[in-house]
Amino acid sequence: MHSSSLGPIRWLPSHAAWVLWGCRLVPSTHPPVTRQSWLCASPSAGLPASFCPLLSSGCRLASVASSEWSGGSLSSAGWEQDSNEPEPSRKLLEAVRLSLAAQQRQADIGSSELGKMLDSFSDMGFSNAQIMELFGLQPKLAPQTRLALVSELLLLGLDADSTLRALQKSPEVLRMTAQQLRHRADYLRRLDLGEENLQQVVSHCPRIFTLSWKKIDAVVRVFKEKCIFTADQVTEILHRYSNVLLEEPHDLEYKFQYVHFRMGVKHKAVVKSGLFRTPIAEVKNRHIFLERLGLYQTPDKKGQTQIVNPKLKEIIGVSERDFLAKIAHSSLEEFEVFKKLLAREEGEGEGDQDIASEETDSASEREGKRSDSEEGN
Repeated sequence: MHSSSLGPIRWLPSHAAWVLWGCRLVPSTHPPVTRQSWLCASPSAGLPASFCPLLSSGCRLASVASSEWSGGSLSSAGWEQDSNEPEPSRKLLEAVRLSLAAQQRQADIGSSELGKMLDSFSDMGFSNAQIMELFGLQPKLAPQTRLALVSELLLLGLDADSTLRALQKSPEVLRMTAQQLRHRADYLRRLDLGEENLQQVVSHCPRIFTLSWKKIDAVVRVFKEKCIFTADQVTEILHRYSNVLLEEPHDLEYKFQYVHFRMGVKHKAVVKSGLFRTPIAEVKNRHIFLERLGLYQTPDKKGQTQIVNPKLKEIIGVSERDFLAKIAHSSLEEFEVFKKLLAREEGEGEGDQDIASEETDSASEREGKRSDSEEGN
């Protein structure tokens, strides 16, 4: 089996073989085999060659006709696939049309055109049940737009299962245009996310596609300019913790500053620790708890401590039970009491700060009034 930077090659059914001919998928004239991979042939060659690298350079899937409908049944939808029915399944076609009519009040697409689109989804590897689920997401979306967006996700190297899961996580992605999706993917590639990393980012956090350029740039600038991570470290952070693009830049900066300056953790250890998937409140609770138990010390200016501090990864990268048993050597009851006391301390501290701020403002106001009075005299 050939490999590609776009991810694993998807297998087609034994009765269907396809060739990428000049950036357009067409039925292959070669005899079918038991398991047929996607093949590539140049217009001047009659024999299939290796998997086409052109997919990664902008070729788009064309709508193609299916030689035979594949898929299972949708018992939850109240119908089953009849292997004797002509393609596409009349029951599937009718179910999709009814769904469109219920949501759009009228189906503005002919049965023949809709049938071809259902064929295209099937050729992409979606089962009947998955097709119905796809049409249930953003149901008012035009079928043509849905097909174009799904094709774009597949061209990123996702398979049918991961594409459906991504859209179920973030159905708002379907409100984008295919061109917007391509531009977002190109921008993420410019952040040095390779195809494999990009696939994982999209699978784990598809909402990234809906973010504005300004939001993404702000997060990247914080990591590079405020936190002073190297370009490679920023790429690794985006790969490991793609959710950071959804967070507020100042929150990310504060989280880094806390562990770097307050705990004395170096950049490399921060990247590997799992910090950017851990709430800052949990980080502070565990760190200060250890500190008051005498099990953690903030390093001095030379980075020295009188005890051996546990690593940040050991503190926040384990369950609460393991943290208490292996690192803090304390009970859950003690930790719960400590968290309540710490929350009260921080609440009182914030109150004191508010009072101090109000007193400063009042003093400034009195000083301003006195200055005005003196000028009047």
